[in-house]
Amino acid sequence: MQIYQAVGENLAIFHDYFRIHLLPVQLRHGARLVGRWETEDGRVIAVWEYDDRESYEHIQAEVAADPATGWAEELRRELPAFFTERDEVFMRSAPSLEALGDPAV
Repeated sequence: MQIYQAVGENLAIFHDYFRIHLLPVQLRHGARLVGRWETEDGRVIAVWEYDDRESYEHIQAEVAADPATGWAEELRRELPAFFTERDEVFMRSAPSLEALGDPAV
């Protein structure tokens, strides 16, 4: 999960940059986007799915080596700031409610 504190006035540019320049490269190398959301307090949250951390590291290495990534980074230097903070959190599946023995299920 990636969490960005977005710069509100540049949110549209952030979304376009992601959709046009970042997402295609990630998908080409096997990343799977679960979803991307905006929160009411100005954060953008992207949730990606990988088989495991090794798969994540392999895909990220391929993305970093892709010429389109370098070009996108050059373009980004010419654009206004999209976010002021970025955090990345690794998550794994939790037991289902059935597995936990939830009496409501």
